[in-house]
Amino acid sequence: MRSVHTFRFHLFLFVSLLMLSFPPMSFAEGLQLSALLKEAREKNPELKAIEEKITAREAAARAEGALDDPTLKVELEDLSREHPLNISPGNAMLTRYTISQMLPFPGKLSLRRKIAYKEALAAHAELKAKELEIISGIKEAYFDYAFLMESLKRTAEIKDVLSYMSKVAETRYSTGQVSQQDVIKVNVEKTMLSNELITLEAEKAIAASRLKSFIARPQSEAIDEPQVLSRERIAFDTEMLIKRTVENNPEIRMAELEAEAGSLGADLAKRNYYPDLMLGVAPIQRDGRFDAFDVMLQVNLPIWRGKYNDREEEAAANARSMRSRAAAMKNVKGFEVKEAALMVESADRMRALYETALLPQVELSFESALRNYQAGKIDFLMLLDTERELKRTRIDYLKSLLEYRKKVALLERAAGSEISSANTEELK
Repeated sequence: MRSVHTFRFHLFLFVSLLMLSFPPMSFAEGLQLSALLKEAREKNPELKAIEEKITAREAAARAEGALDDPTLKVELEDLSREHPLNISPGNAMLTRYTISQMLPFPGKLSLRRKIAYKEALAAHAELKAKELEIISGIKEAYFDYAFLMESLKRTAEIKDVLSYMSKVAETRYSTGQVSQQDVIKVNVEKTMLSNELITLEAEKAIAASRLKSFIARPQSEAIDEPQVLSRERIAFDTEMLIKRTVENNPEIRMAELEAEAGSLGADLAKRNYYPDLMLGVAPIQRDGRFDAFDVMLQVNLPIWRGKYNDREEEAAANARSMRSRAAAMKNVKGFEVKEAALMVESADRMRALYETALLPQVELSFESALRNYQAGKIDFLMLLDTERELKRTRIDYLKSLLEYRKKVALLERAAGSEISSANTEELK
């Protein structure tokens, strides 16, 4: 019976722990990242706020293109002394109705409208930048969620194996085949895994909660399990990516539009040296009938040149500042793309190292230890140490997948666009 029991134990141990060493398959059924991104674009309140901001700025731009309201002034002259409080037109010898319209100096109105439209376009770029920021946050939370879910499964599987090993060790100890130290060691290992499971569960709940905050779901609502971490490899050309970033990054575009609005503001400040015009016409009612009219032309006199000089200098300085900010933004984004690309390449090499060297070596080491334990060449504690190294390496490999996916998400955010799946190739 002992030989049968030992054989079953060895068989279970060999099959169970070897199953834990297999890498995760790419994309089983589960919560899809693309569905989360679509839901965030539709429901995220930060995006909704910027969309309303765009609507407001577009309406403001249309309003800037309209003239001020005309004014109507009614003047009553030679009121009757008998009824001085009667201010109706019939009680006056002469009534003048003045209708006037303020006309800004040619070019001012169109410049104000152009500035407002530039600000509306800048809000569109801000919306795209915020969308990329949220997409990056969702991807990081999703990848964390997937990693933690996979880590929980792997750790729980190992704990199940250790539970079986603990029972076997207790049985063999009761018959004097192993020392009490073997029983204590495996129980300590099992308790440590229980602590790890508690921590992983809390971290998984935090990642799920963060995902729900991005897509405006109630925190009390359940969320499906994610798909396992993808093993896709993203192919890109760093220099081309930097060039595309400088041309298309929404944060750069927003800075450029603000600089263009600043330049238009400087042009508008120069127009302040020229007067605005007010035109008016005043039909005159005398003895109940209209028998004449006046025409009025009014201009303001911009004679206090110092004030306008200061305003022009202020606007010109603001325009130069915004242009410099746009130029600085290009430099910053170029650096961010370069840095993120190097981090992606580093994470890719680390992951490849696990796949081609570290993980296969540790798996071979464990298989060797298992065979030696079955042959009686090593003790149970040495087998347990080898199993622990396998678990640690397996989790570290999952972390390398996690870091690679997160670094790709950072690269996409720095570049200002998602890297096309057409530029990816499946890892062999």
